[in-house]
Order: sequence, then C-alpha cells, then structure tokens
Amino acid sequence: MKSMSDGMQAVAGASMRRMIGAVTNNRYMAALVGTLVTCIVQSSSITTVMVVGFVNSGVMSLAQAVGVIMGANIGTTITGWILVLKIGKYGLPLLGSSAMLYLFSKHERRRYWALALMGVGMVFFGLEVMKDACAIIKDTPEFETWFQRFQADSYFGVLRCAFVGCLLTTLVQSSSATLGITISLASQGVINFPTAAALVLGENIGTTITALLASFGAATNARRAAYFHVIFNMIGVAWITAIFFPYIEFIQWLIDADVTKEVLIGGSATYPGTTAAIAATHTVFNVANTLLFLPLAPMIVRGLERFVPQKEFKEKPRLTDLDIRMLETPL
Repeated sequence: MKSMSDGMQAVAGASMRRMIGAVTNNRYMAALVGTLVTCIVQSSSITTVMVVGFVNSGVMSLAQAVGVIMGANIGTTITGWILVLKIGKYGLPLLGSSAMLYLFSKHERRRYWALALMGVGMVFFGLEVMKDACAIIKDTPEFETWFQRFQADSYFGVLRCAFVGCLLTTLVQSSSATLGITISLASQGVINFPTAAALVLGENIGTTITALLASFGAATNARRAAYFHVIFNMIGVAWITAIFFPYIEFIQWLIDADVTKEVLIGGSATYPGTTAAIAATHTVFNVANTLLFLPLAPMIVRGLERFVPQKEFKEKPRLTDLDIRMLETPL
C-alpha cells in the first residue's frame, strides 16, 4: 500500500497540488477534490494529514478543509473495490515486471510509475497469500473458537466487532490494510458478512488517529480540522450502528449479493458475494455520511470554532509555511 501510494504521489504530485489549490469555499467542490486526490494516493490518512498541514500553514481555511476531509472518506473506498477484483493471480507477474523497470530504467517518472505498480502487485500477491493461509487455518478448532467470540449477531456484538476494527486500524494506521485483511478473512468464510461489516465501521474510526496525531502542536484551525475528522466518522458509525441490521440487508439488496453462496476456486470454498458486499458497505457508509454532513458544513465549522476556541495568548511566531507535517506528503 505504501509503495503504491508513494509512487502515485511522485507521479501525480503536481496535479494534486493544483487540485487542492483550486479548492474554493464551495464545500461540494472541496468534497469532490478530496475524493479525487484520495483516489490517486489511495490513502485517506495521507489526504487528511496533507489538509491538516495546509490549514496549519494558512493555505487552506477550516471550511475548505471540512469539505476535503469528507471527500477523502469517499475516495478511500475505491481500495475495497480494487481488492474485490479477481486479479490476484496477476500480482506476482506485475510485481516482477515492474521491479525490473524500477531497477533498470533511468527515466525518473517511469521509475515512479514502476514503484506504484510494484505496490499494486504486492497488494494482490499479498492478498492471495492471506487467502491461502486463511483456507488452511480456518478449520482448526482453536482458530474457529477464537473468531466465534467476535460475531455481529447482536447490537453489543456489532459494537465489539467495531471496537476490534478500530483498534487494529489504530495500530496499523491504515484502514486500507485492515480492509484488505477483512476481505481476505471474509472471502474464505472465516468471518461472515455482518461481522466483516461491523469491522469495517470500526476501521473508519481507527483511521482518524493519523490526522489527530499530526495535529498535535499545530495551530488551532489545524486541530479543528483533525477533530472534525474524528467527529465525522464517529457520528457516522453511531447512526449506522443504530440501524445496522436493516443497513446490511439494504446493501445485499442494492448489489444483489448472495453472501452465503460458495464458489469453489482451486478446491477451496470462497464467498465472492461477501467480498463485494463488504466493499459496498464501505462505500455506501461514507457516501451517505458525506451527504448527511455536507449541507450542515457551515454549522459544523461554527461548532468547531466554539468547541476548540482560539488561544487567548498570542501564539509563538514560527515558520508556518515550512510545516514539518508536509514531510509526509512532499508534493
């Protein structure tokens, strides 16, 4: 994931800079920009850290940042659909061919493209390895007993699974990585669709830790932007959790997925309907939450200004244009 993201940032850095520079106070345009940038870099954490840095240096206002952050949550859902594609067998050839290009090409831009493709190849090859491993261990009694503790078969079960998803993503600091693990487990029938959907909800909260850490010691508006990311995802998870079981039934109806249907691939039972439903769960959650919050953006900004007041004393002067946080995403 990191290699893919680093390569895409290097290739499309100038384009992302122009896109973010074009953000106006139109919150809908800001959300669109956030979506496109995150689709390119394949990481909402990178986009939100970038936004915190821009707000901290005064390049972006809080109102603009709120829109971009909401769009970033939508953009990161494309990763789930990429992981659902049945192209895992091409992972190793793609990794090998792009590695050759990376090692022997003297053209810098081609090497960055090769780095991005190496990342894609590693992701797909890694998922195939995880699927094979899950197929072997899923029938062991100890493994089955441990996973039976985490079943989203009740309201408290949903909360427990969401907490596990949040904790794992906080540790890994990548919702895309934990989403890939969730899809691998579900594709082999290790966990069922409701459990996977609850894990995905928690992963959306866990991913906010990166921007929150980046905001420590930052200017007031930058901290407000990071706090918004946390509040936005937590409220979204809260209301989806309240209607969790009708929601997952709606997802299955929406994409016409049979999450219980087994398909034998290489002698191993897989559940393609479940993996597609997980990706749809992630996408619909973030789109619905953004549509709910976008009209309320001005009120949210005012609430953040009241919730996180400006410091009464004058902040110590510093070089805000040279923000150390931007080292994470040098454009």
